[in-house]
Amino acid sequence: KEVVLLRHRPGILPILSAIKHGKQKAEKIAGDTLPRKGKNNNKISSAARFLYYYLDYMIGQVYVYFRYILRGKIVLYDRYYFDFINDAKRSNIQINRNITKALYRFVMKPKLNIFLYAEAETILARKQELNAEDIIEMSSNYRSLFDELKLKFKKSYYTSIENNILDDTIAAVLREFAKVA
Repeated sequence: KEVVLLRHRPGILPILSAIKHGKQKAEKIAGDTLPRKGKNNNKISSAARFLYYYLDYMIGQVYVYFRYILRGKIVLYDRYYFDFINDAKRSNIQINRNITKALYRFVMKPKLNIFLYAEAETILARKQELNAEDIIEMSSNYRSLFDELKLKFKKSYYTSIENNILDDTIAAVLREFAKVA
């Protein structure tokens, strides 16, 4: 099947900085900036940013469903909505995790959700976006979230896979895919 790769959200609405800089320049700035380096500490600004991106999910999930899923394509997201629950700071948002987690109930649930994890040292050898302490905390939060969602949303499958050896990781992902295909 044809595969469509999307970043962490549908992307129907442009990133907010595109309003100021234009789409291409904003995407370049976002790509050149390390995650979690935004300086937004304003609760109102954070709420507005989150609502804007949440609107992208509400509109975008319908678009993605009709444009890709109904046509038999496989849609892969990198991070998906889970970043807003566990790492809203990545999107320069300071918002209570319980709010973003509660609003997940209205977001379309992918059939298969996989969290790839590794030891902090392994991740740091691959890229240096975060420090070891943040990596450990984030991995723990994602694994706990997936365990919780697995019990709450029975029509979707949530699993965590250790990502150390590429061939083993690919084999594990394909095994999980076979369970829901």
